Amino acid sequence: MKTASIVFKVLFLISCVYGLNLTYNTAPSGFALYISYYTTQSNILVFVVMFIMLIREFFHQGKRTRFLTILKSLSTVSIMVTFLIYHFILAPYINADMTNVAGGYGNIWVHYITPLWFFFDYLIFDTKGATRITDPFLYMIFPLYYLLFSNIRAVNGELYEYGTFISQFPYPFLDYAVLGIYGVSAAIIIFTLGDLLIGFLFVGLDQIMKKPRARYRSHVYGAISQKPSIKLKFRFFKSKASNLVNATQDPAEEPQEDPINSLDFQDADYFEK
Repeated sequence: MKTASIVFKVLFLISCVYGLNLTYNTAPSGFALYISYYTTQSNILVFVVMFIMLIREFFHQGKRTRFLTILKSLSTVSIMVTFLIYHFILAPYINADMTNVAGGYGNIWVHYITPLWFFFDYLIFDTKGATRITDPFLYMIFPLYYLLFSNIRAVNGELYEYGTFISQFPYPFLDYAVLGIYGVSAAIIIFTLGDLLIGFLFVGLDQIMKKPRARYRSHVYGAISQKPSIKLKFRFFKSKASNLVNATQDPAEEPQEDPINSLDFQDADYFEK
């Protein structure tokens, strides 16, 4: 599985660079404008995070740290926001000209292939159940950073040209001249709540896919979620129980051996598949 993970990640890095190269080389804007889009920054984010995870695969074994878990989850949610916003909000109003690399194949690469590939890396290789219910609030770091970045950049950055329309902002829902302060505020609230919702859905999926605990014999050990904390030989308990039974039982009767209790009780982690 480690080899498969390394190959998957290396191919992703190559694919991610290819998608960014497609959109950059054929984009009419310069580098300063190109790097200012949420799509570009989220693609760069997942590239950097995947590179870190690849290095970790080579040089480190063991449980992933809490920081790396949050970083990978945050990146997954951020790039899925790119995919969802483009697919449901922007794509219906964009006539994808497949003869134009940036408008056609480039858009498909950075909005579909890169986000879904990164998400599949989580589905296939990441340990499930490592997220916490409060993590979606941490996932808001990147979107809120971008909102702050776009507003600061609007003060003295280059202008965006969309045909005859010129704007200080990369997206219309951030433009105060178009929506006004109340409209932009409403758009930011919707954007924030939508990102939180995606984060909670991700955490819910992660918990659902969590590797289940061993299904202990509930009639012997109690509730199936109950996990013994130390190693003991179950025959120890059986011998005590047998002594109590023998004290009150007719000597003529022979106690029948319990096929379950006759088994040695092993550490519960042994049963986890």
